[in-house]
Amino acid sequence: MKKVFLTLLVLGASAPSFGARLKDIATLKGARANQLFGYGIVVGLAGSGDKSNELTENSLGLVLRGLGVDVKNQKMETKNAAAVIVTATLPPYAKGGTRLDVQVSSVGSASSLEGGTLMMSSLRGADGKVYAMASGKVLALKKMAASGGAGGGGGSNSQNLVTGLIPGGASLEREIPQNFASMKEFRYQLLNPDFTTSVRMARRINEELGGKYATAVDAGTVDVLPPYHYEANPVELLAQIEVIDVEADTRSKVVINAKTGTVVLGDQVRIAPVAIAQGNLKIEIRDERAPAAEGGAAAAAEGESTKKDQKLIVMKKGASIADIASSLNEMGASSEDLISLLQALKASGALMAEIEMQ
Repeated sequence: MKKVFLTLLVLGASAPSFGARLKDIATLKGARANQLFGYGIVVGLAGSGDKSNELTENSLGLVLRGLGVDVKNQKMETKNAAAVIVTATLPPYAKGGTRLDVQVSSVGSASSLEGGTLMMSSLRGADGKVYAMASGKVLALKKMAASGGAGGGGGSNSQNLVTGLIPGGASLEREIPQNFASMKEFRYQLLNPDFTTSVRMARRINEELGGKYATAVDAGTVDVLPPYHYEANPVELLAQIEVIDVEADTRSKVVINAKTGTVVLGDQVRIAPVAIAQGNLKIEIRDERAPAAEGGAAAAAEGESTKKDQKLIVMKKGASIADIASSLNEMGASSEDLISLLQALKASGALMAEIEMQ
């Protein structure tokens, strides 16, 4: 299985690269989601609510008085109710009446929100204004017990959380205005800032529009001036731009999960001249101008790997890690051998990439 793993690694690393759609690597400034929050009461709990919670008692009293019920100085029973924080995400371009998913989280001593109903609650934005109203049946989230579900029977392998979801539980009442017609310039922000990608992105937009309309401001920003014939219909311009293919570039990175033996890397990872001995394996990367060892001259000159007694790999300077992985696979090496090799290469300063351990 480990040998197959290395084969798949080489295939993935040597596959041709394709451009991504601009909308997948950048976002239009102003077109972002906003967080909404509020406070509410979940009622109808089967005795799993807050126990002697003054906050919940006062909240229930205020709600009942608002409904015309005079509770006077009576003590409110709260075991079937729970005080919760209500949150939702307002997506960009959402219009009035749009339904939003809602999450509720207990702030009291409730042991479960399962079976409860959220009373109507207002959701506010960071500006303090009310944007949505939320209510509905709570679906309590569950998690696996610490045992991971091993052993035991029935429902003993899960427990209720004091957090729940209400799918479509909020209705948008106030919209965030988006007036593209009045905008004289559009700004795109890269999800993963990179100078090479921003320059390529500006170049591709200019090619598509047939003029100098896009400018790479920095590694994460590209500004676009709408052509004259698009000023009356900027939405059509944005629709044309967002599907442009752009070849994104990133820093070389190797991701290693030592626990599972998984290694994720690309064919852009290069190695400087170095000699590494790992167990019964020896990897040697040579400068093309340096004389090659006996029996390995042709391989060093032409960049092809050679093997001596199935233990030696000789490659030229600038060889990719994918080439080495392929040669290790042919020699029957394991993924653990590759991980150890990568760590040794990084420690020696020969690996031209960042290593991320998981």
